[in-house]
Amino acid sequence: MKIHHYIITGVLVLSSLTNHAQDNNTTNSNVKIAGNCGMCKKTIENAGTSAHAKVDWNEDNQTATISYDTKKTSLDAVLKNIAGAGYDNEKYLAPEEAYAKLHACCQYERNLMPSASDTPKEAESIATTSTDDNSDGTNFQQIYDQYFLLKNALVAADSKQAAGLANHLSDAISKVKVANLTEVEQGVWKTKMTSLKAAAKSLQDAKDLFKQREAFAVLSEDIYSLSKSSKPSFSVYYQKCPMFNKGKGGTWLSRDKEIKNPYYGAQMLTCGSTIQTL
Repeated sequence: MKIHHYIITGVLVLSSLTNHAQDNNTTNSNVKIAGNCGMCKKTIENAGTSAHAKVDWNEDNQTATISYDTKKTSLDAVLKNIAGAGYDNEKYLAPEEAYAKLHACCQYERNLMPSASDTPKEAESIATTSTDDNSDGTNFQQIYDQYFLLKNALVAADSKQAAGLANHLSDAISKVKVANLTEVEQGVWKTKMTSLKAAAKSLQDAKDLFKQREAFAVLSEDIYSLSKSSKPSFSVYYQKCPMFNKGKGGTWLSRDKEIKNPYYGAQMLTCGSTIQTL
C-alpha cells in the first residue's frame, strides 16, 4: 500500500511540475484584429486557437488577447493563421481572396496598416520576384499591399477610405530604399517614382470619387510597370474597362480573376476583361 501511495504522490508531483513549466512558457499579447460581429469572433478565434495558443477576440474594441506557449508556437504564427482566414491584424494583411470569401456582414472596413513587410505565405502573400535574380523580390511589397486595398475601396465607392489608403501608399513609396533594389527595379523606380508620388497625392487631395478614379488610372499604369520589373510570385491579373475616360479605357491590377471594376463600382461592377496575367 505504501508503494502504491508513493507512486500516486510521485505522479501528482510530476504533473504539478509539468503544468508549472508550461505556465512559465505562456505569454499573453494584446493585438488589434479587424472584424465586425459574433460570426467574425468565432472565425478569428477558431483560426488562431490551437493546442499551443488560445485567442479571445473582443468585438467592441477589435482587440484580441492571445495566450500562447513560446516553446511551441509564436505570435507571428497565430497572426498568420488569422490573416489566412480573412482578417487583417497589426502585422499581417489578409489576402483579397480570403477577405472576399467572408460573409457580407463580416466584410469589415480595411484600414489597418500592418508593421510587417509581408503577409503570410500560407495566405498567398503579396510577394514579388525579381526578373534578373532569385531574390525574394519584396522591395515593393508595401506599395503592392496598399494598392490592392486602395483598389478595393474604389470598387466599394468609398472615397474616404480611398483617401486614407492613398496616404498609406504615399508612406510606403517614401520608405522604398533604392540601395536594396535590383538593377532592373532601380531602372523602373527612377522613371516612375515621381509619377507614383503625384498620383498618390492626387488621390489624397481629390474632392470627389471621380477625381480619385482618374488618379487611380495613372497610378495603375505605374504599378503595372513596377510589377513587370519585380514579377509577383502569384497570379496577378491586368484588367481593363473599355468605357472609362470617355471610351479611352482604364486599366488596373487585381489579385482576383473575377472582374470588379474600380472605375464604376456597383454601377458597372463586371465591366471589363483580363488582358494579361502576370
